[in-house]
Amino acid sequence: MMSRALRWPLCGANVATGFRWCGIEAVSLLQAYIFREWFWTLLAVTAVLLIVLMGVFLGELLNDMADGRVPAGLLGIQLLLNLPDALSKILPLAGFVAVMWGLGRLYRDHEMVVMRSSGFGWRMLLRPLATLVIPVAILLLVLTFLVAPRAARESDEALAEALRSAALWGLQEGRFQILQDGDFVIYVESLDPDGRNLENVFVRQQDGLRTKIWQAATGEYWVDADTGNRFLKLTDGQITDSLPNARDLRILKFERNDIMLPEPALRTDTERLEARSALELVGDGGAPAKAELQWRLSPALAIIVLGLLAIPLAHSDPREGRSSRVVLGILAYALYANALYLCRAWVADGELPPALGLWWVHGVMFVTALWWLHRQGRMVGRS
Repeated sequence: MMSRALRWPLCGANVATGFRWCGIEAVSLLQAYIFREWFWTLLAVTAVLLIVLMGVFLGELLNDMADGRVPAGLLGIQLLLNLPDALSKILPLAGFVAVMWGLGRLYRDHEMVVMRSSGFGWRMLLRPLATLVIPVAILLLVLTFLVAPRAARESDEALAEALRSAALWGLQEGRFQILQDGDFVIYVESLDPDGRNLENVFVRQQDGLRTKIWQAATGEYWVDADTGNRFLKLTDGQITDSLPNARDLRILKFERNDIMLPEPALRTDTERLEARSALELVGDGGAPAKAELQWRLSPALAIIVLGLLAIPLAHSDPREGRSSRVVLGILAYALYANALYLCRAWVADGELPPALGLWWVHGVMFVTALWWLHRQGRMVGRS
């Protein structure tokens, strides 16, 4: 192991006093060794968490597509535009796991024992920790304040543009479009390139026990600019209305009939806060805008606090089991994350003053991490 190779040529001991020392070169090499351990673990954990989170988002997106709320043609672009938001959510957790996992392995393989016996104190861990978390914190600030809002705006614009065209929305000629778990079915024999004018349209709608069937020679796809609702304007057709196991069958011919399609997944004004720039949020001045600003700062602050907290959480004695430390780490992260989510909602609803907001959660966890680090230093020796 690298620690064994470094111990003798670069570290020494006074047999009479029992004092052990570690040279500057050895300290730098050990810190670089620990940083590499954390860095590669961070990349691995980020990749795994990103796959899991994007898989969850993909499932929700496919469900929206099946219900007709999101155009099928936007699957790839929606996944790509959701990537910055997903990274901002998982990077603090990935950093926390990387530090805990990396230090835990050093304790398990007794490398940390060798380092400490050579004078490598816990405060020397702060340098590789800062080298790891500060660039990630800067990246998170860029993601949350610049990249993610821009991606959210691009996502809204792509969705709004696609919903203006039946072709982009996913309606294809000669194929059945099934919406609302089969309760709404559309078939179009042909449509023009811009996706607005349709020919030989068939629509089947299941409304409770009643089945309605529209047949029309032509149709037109349009979107209400005020509400965002989508409609099919059918001309020169008929409606067949029937009940199962019943003899009453009603047929009504029409010159024009507009059918409202399932509502698109357009965001409300409150949800669109994530698409606003920081300057717009500052100019807004409302409680929801202040909650959003504090929420965008939280990932960058959280990875620093969690990195400090992971150092004492990863510490274990040679004969101490690791399961208790893992459980404690999970509980600490869950408490931290849930407190932030709750405070964000409370600030947005006006139940918590913005001046207190999410800051107190970061402050409590930061003080706890410093206290725990100081306590660990008194227990195992300080540099």
